[in-house]
Amino acid sequence: MSDNLSEFVKWFRSAAPYIHAHRGKTVVLQFDGDLIDREEFAHLVHDIALLNSLGIHLIIVFGARPQIEQLQQQRNIESHLVRGLRLTDEDSITCVKEAVGAARIQIEALLSMGLPNSPMEDAQLKVTSGNFITAKHIGVIDGVDMGFTGEVRRVDTETMIRKLDNNEIVLIPQKGYSPTGEVFNLRATEVAMKIAISL
Repeated sequence: MSDNLSEFVKWFRSAAPYIHAHRGKTVVLQFDGDLIDREEFAHLVHDIALLNSLGIHLIIVFGARPQIEQLQQQRNIESHLVRGLRLTDEDSITCVKEAVGAARIQIEALLSMGLPNSPMEDAQLKVTSGNFITAKHIGVIDGVDMGFTGEVRRVDTETMIRKLDNNEIVLIPQKGYSPTGEVFNLRATEVAMKIAISL
């Protein structure tokens, strides 16, 4: 047996118990928007593809704060924080929608890419996104109306589970929708936490 093959078999034997233990399990991955534009992001996408191929159900929650801030700067929209939360007014929510939409398309494009020169070259990942998060207005903090800054009201876990059972990767942005059709800017960490708890 060649040294390369021997090393591969050794690695595979050590990894097999973990693959067995986690196959069919659901994992919530969360990352911030600053990672999306970095070179290393393509490596993360390859890892996501590998995890999916090993039978791990994946929910990906992503933030887009740097992309939102860049659009605000380009449009001379001043950013305000209240107790660490970003105030999202009408001008800012437009930036949120555009930045999150562009980030989602970028992530979906990378997840649609095969992994050249690897056994995953022809792997076709199914990615789904949608209105899985119902949100509500966060209210008034220190006398300031937080506008379209929101918090998670409910997670549609039933639909998510159906998508995961269909071997789809569920992609969730840092925004949610109210029953009246409003869009709210949410914190990605809160979204990921609420999804994990609800599942």
